[in-house]
Amino acid sequence: MRKIIKPLLFLLNKLKMFIVTAITKVRRSIRIQLLTTFILCAFLGLLGAKAALSFALNINPTVKIDYSHGMQEINYQAQRAADLASNENSLEAIQQMIESENLKFEMKQSALKVIVTDENGKVLYKTKQVEEEQINLHYKIRNVMDFAINHPLYNYEIPAIEQIRQEFISFYPLIIEDKNLYLFVSGIPEGMVIASSNDGLIPLFSAIIIFTFSFFYITKRKMNQIEVLAEGVMEIAKGNLAYRIKKKGQDEIAVLTDNVNHMAEAIMTSIEMERKIEKQKSELITNVSHDLRTPLTSIMGYLRLLRDERYETKEQYDEYLKIAFSKSEQLKKLIDDLFEYTKLTNESIVLEQQKVCINELLDQLIEELIPQAEENHRSFIKSFSEERIFATVDSEKIVRVFDNLLINAVKYSTGNGKIFVSLERKEGNIHISVANESDEFTSEELMNLFERFYKKDQSRTSVAEGSGLGLAIAKNIIELHGGKINAKYADSMLQFIIVLPVTTAES
Repeated sequence: MRKIIKPLLFLLNKLKMFIVTAITKVRRSIRIQLLTTFILCAFLGLLGAKAALSFALNINPTVKIDYSHGMQEINYQAQRAADLASNENSLEAIQQMIESENLKFEMKQSALKVIVTDENGKVLYKTKQVEEEQINLHYKIRNVMDFAINHPLYNYEIPAIEQIRQEFISFYPLIIEDKNLYLFVSGIPEGMVIASSNDGLIPLFSAIIIFTFSFFYITKRKMNQIEVLAEGVMEIAKGNLAYRIKKKGQDEIAVLTDNVNHMAEAIMTSIEMERKIEKQKSELITNVSHDLRTPLTSIMGYLRLLRDERYETKEQYDEYLKIAFSKSEQLKKLIDDLFEYTKLTNESIVLEQQKVCINELLDQLIEELIPQAEENHRSFIKSFSEERIFATVDSEKIVRVFDNLLINAVKYSTGNGKIFVSLERKEGNIHISVANESDEFTSEELMNLFERFYKKDQSRTSVAEGSGLGLAIAKNIIELHGGKINAKYADSMLQFIIVLPVTTAES
């Protein structure tokens, strides 16, 4: 039993897979869907035409009797007997035919009349139902020809109501043993009843109507989908880029719907990006104007005091001059940062890269900043990997990144003033971390840290706190090197993490 069930289950699984695959292909192809729909509608049209034909036959039937098949059967038997007789040069085949027909006649069955005559019309062989001993050959042959002309062998139909059954005669000349003989085989052919209707347009119109109705009904859903797509495209064209067309199915229309939605999304993103860029340009002009005006105003104020000699002592004169110079330096730093940021955002910038040992680079920078750190009561705590880690970088720009992070840590650390600097190789990259205790940062403030001109307190009353471009410049430099930089805040610690691609050291 198991041997029988197992192959059956295998065949059922194969059949199921075939059906699922076929349905999937149909759903994904409009061409196959249309072809399938056309075949189905044509089949329904044929069924409708057949039903309409039956209905038409019942309403106004025309019944005819076709004798062609019976005539062909009589002619076939006569031809077969004549051919055998001619091939064998003997009347044995014809005699067998005569015996067979005599037997049918004795059994009161429908039997054929078979006559074989000589050139003078004398009957040499015949079946029992034939009484003639002599026939008029010319008259007999003329009757055969008249019947053949008036009643073609392959198209002999008469209306059933006429009830006319004429005897069909088949005639073949023979040459047996150098004697000219004539074979006549006659009989009443069997008729076949054929019903037809004169209303031939009814099935045709029925097929067309059913095909059209079924085609429109089956394709209605797909046309609705196309209309929805067209309406959606029109809505998007009007400027409603937030509009999304509802996707249905898996075929080419569904793919086109997805593409239109993605196009609208891309256009909307592009427009939003352009608006953001325009906003950033406006903010850049505003911020630059503000940050340049603040130190410039101070410089002009102190220079005006010096010009008008509005000071009392030499010490006060030196103090005003010192402040003006300090503000000039801040102004120069702001302008330098602005030019650096503008240059870094230019896509055509080329990095002057070389292989650098990051351990040694960080060590050197930290050593240079130790005096400034001690002055601000800060201290560096290093955690470097023992191996020498190399990276291919633009050393001047990378130094600017590290220098910016370390100086910020020195300036803005709180608590015990410890600054933690770590360096390690991790997952094929270099991970550099600078962390220090800091005032609390919200998640939004952390996200905005690398935006240009961003300051935590959003105050612009003093340039001494920085230009707000340092971290934006650092981010651009790191990204130009194929790396990443981000900030985290946890347990009162602000941590900057830089990830750079590592370079294998030369042996």
